[in-house]
Amino acid sequence: MERKVMFWTLFLIGLIGLSGSAVAQGPLSPGQEKLMAKRAAQADGYRKLMEEIKGLHIDSQTYVRDYVAESDQIATAFSDFMKGMKLDGPPRYMPDGTCEVDVKVTLQQIMQCLKRINLDYPDPKRTRMSFDQMGQYTKKTVFTVTGVGLPPGQKAESAAPKGVSYKTAGIPGWENVTPQGRLLAERGALTDARRNLAETVKGLKVSGNTLVRDFVVLNDQIQTSLNTFINGVKEAGPYRYLPDGICEVDVEVTIQDVIKELNTIRQHYHAGFPPQCVFRDTTFESILSWGPPKVIKATGNAAIPAKGYLKGRPAGPTSDASPAGDVGPAMPPWASQKARAKGTGVPKEGETGTAARLNTERAAETVARRNLVEKVYGVHIDAATTVRDYMTVSDKVKAEVSQYLAGAQVVGEPAVMPDGSIEIEMELPLAGLWQIVSSEQLAKNE
Repeated sequence: MERKVMFWTLFLIGLIGLSGSAVAQGPLSPGQEKLMAKRAAQADGYRKLMEEIKGLHIDSQTYVRDYVAESDQIATAFSDFMKGMKLDGPPRYMPDGTCEVDVKVTLQQIMQCLKRINLDYPDPKRTRMSFDQMGQYTKKTVFTVTGVGLPPGQKAESAAPKGVSYKTAGIPGWENVTPQGRLLAERGALTDARRNLAETVKGLKVSGNTLVRDFVVLNDQIQTSLNTFINGVKEAGPYRYLPDGICEVDVEVTIQDVIKELNTIRQHYHAGFPPQCVFRDTTFESILSWGPPKVIKATGNAAIPAKGYLKGRPAGPTSDASPAGDVGPAMPPWASQKARAKGTGVPKEGETGTAARLNTERAAETVARRNLVEKVYGVHIDAATTVRDYMTVSDKVKAEVSQYLAGAQVVGEPAVMPDGSIEIEMELPLAGLWQIVSSEQLAKNE
């Protein structure tokens, strides 16, 4: 994992250094913008393709990522192979300034690369691998991914037409969203979907009193292995851009793939654990007898971040901008304040290490968000009307308030208490709420 992080850090530093030298000379020409956007798209494509390839099985117990991590020499040779991949067709330049490129590699090319590396860097301690058998573990023979990139000098506040995301132009709530804003919303939705999928997988029943979660908490390595598997799950369809400024995406995985992954993890890590006999003797195929669906699906969603809108133009309900010429009601004192709420999460019985910390933080954030929502709903618009009452005015107001609430941010770092519980504080500037209320009042007066 550390080698992987180091490689991509150096790779991105190199790209940033290259782009930085171009920006330092002055504004980029249209040709330079296209070139830098293409390079950024290539880097994104290589990263996605590498993640997909590293998830391939060499044999029933070994992934490509396991082999690549054996030494820095192997990791470097494999990275050089990846960076040598040719683009599959010409780059596509979109109206919003983004560039899309397709990168393709065949299973045969991957196997040939691994064979060559194995010969170039022999290790007497390494068991001789037969890379030809990789074809038994995957039905795919061609792997293609699409990388997306932006020129480094393009700013979100540009008012130029290309500053608006071409994919979401014309969708209510997305009219002024930049390409960066769309990409950030997509990434947030995918992350949320994978997190939800992980919770579903960990909740699968192995026996009458045992869940997958009980095995995951045995060791941080097991947790990491399952997370790596989940993070490799691809989108199950296109992103959906909802009128309220929320991006949604679905992910899915077959129950057979989950069982196969759990068996692989068991084979790798059962030795040395205190409850090793339980771990070794478990038949994960018994999951099927508890009636889970053949395909496990999860949906993730994320709101457009505040920096994802064009500056100087209306940017949805959380914008501070008002249409020119509109004179709204006087802003009440509460509109200049921030609503804050705390939430406490308690570790689940039996959970330890990384799994306990992450699940406890998530529980604390859920409670804090719920408490914050209740505070916002209780804000008085006037002496007789609260935000909760106001949300019944129209579906539009309700959707705008929901989008506003999705922008709640964690304040500071989670506080770990002596008893192991974790406290998290979240906040929302009430100016965004007042923007929704005043806009509705203006609409009523027209």
